[in-house]
Amino acid sequence: MLTAQVVLRFVFNIGVSWLEEVIRFVFVWSVYASFLVAAEDDRHIRVALHLSWLPQRWQTVMLTLADLVWIAFNLTVVWFGAVYAQSLFEFPYISQTTGINMVWVFLVVPMGFLLLSVRVARFMAKRWRGEATLRDSRLDS
Repeated sequence: MLTAQVVLRFVFNIGVSWLEEVIRFVFVWSVYASFLVAAEDDRHIRVALHLSWLPQRWQTVMLTLADLVWIAFNLTVVWFGAVYAQSLFEFPYISQTTGINMVWVFLVVPMGFLLLSVRVARFMAKRWRGEATLRDSRLDS
């Protein structure tokens, strides 16, 4: 879509205003989808060199503590994102070019963080069952 927009604008001197806005929406949704993929097997960005010096049990404890703080933050974002989305349902903010209610674009925030929390919790449980280690999460590679 972006290539089509660039070609239309610079080669044919035709601007499609709604296409640019849709590209922006797709980009935001794809960013949230990509961090969900990264969290699937604990491959998100994390400084963990110091954890590799600890015994396995303490690595698990420290990673769990960090994950719990992360989940708490995520759930805070989910809460306030849901409150904001509810207000957009009550008082719609309509996109200028596409005519859609922007709540459908903004819903990616609470949905993304909720799904991220689920993935982090699943991997945390996997770590406590002994099915994943610091090496498995590619933190020391």
